[in-house]
Amino acid sequence: MIKTITSLLWKLLFIILMLLTLLCLPFQLLTKPFVSKRRYRWQSWLVARAWGWLTVVTTGTKVRVSGRDNIPSAGPICFIGNHQSYFDIPTLTGFVGRPMGFIAKQELAKVPILKQWMLQLPSFFLDRDNARQAIKVFQSATQVMREGQAMVIFPEGLRAERGKVAEFHLGSLKLAQMAEATIVPFALDGTWRIMEIDGHIHAARVSLTILPPITPEDPLYKDKIALANHLRSSIEACLKQS
Repeated sequence: MIKTITSLLWKLLFIILMLLTLLCLPFQLLTKPFVSKRRYRWQSWLVARAWGWLTVVTTGTKVRVSGRDNIPSAGPICFIGNHQSYFDIPTLTGFVGRPMGFIAKQELAKVPILKQWMLQLPSFFLDRDNARQAIKVFQSATQVMREGQAMVIFPEGLRAERGKVAEFHLGSLKLAQMAEATIVPFALDGTWRIMEIDGHIHAARVSLTILPPITPEDPLYKDKIALANHLRSSIEACLKQS
């Protein structure tokens, strides 16, 4: 009973939060013709960061972040990590401390307010069953990274079973390679405990670890199989320690 009431209260807060972000959207769109592309994306990320932080902390969840010094200060960046929960995107936007967009599944494009704000970052929605559309998405995301905006991709494709790391799709690694972006791996642990246990909201302890980057000069970078194995094993080892 208490879990049900707590979950309903959180959902009410989340609806209010989404409505507030909706109110911000017209003002953000009005600034677009008058500011640089970089400035506009930074403004969009400020709203997304506030939304992500509030979405997570209102569940009572505590987030521990380590390894921020592994994020390069300049150049194209592609964050690659594991996917546990619907709360992964809010956690990353709210706690990494770096403007970023996402390669997200097509289903998220059906969430109206969320879709509009993700497009402003910008983010791109991927149809996993349409190879031609996937190429276009990667080309667009490549250009965004070259312009200085980091992108995030989850190479598992779908959320993995509780606390585990699924096999990486090799094609997802092509995103970083197309932009010659530095790969910044990350390991998320604990987000699945917030809602995936039973559909109710739970206060959890979440660990977000940013691992050492892999640059295009690294021999590992061009070998997709070796790179995927390295990323997956590094993330798995990190999850075991957290």
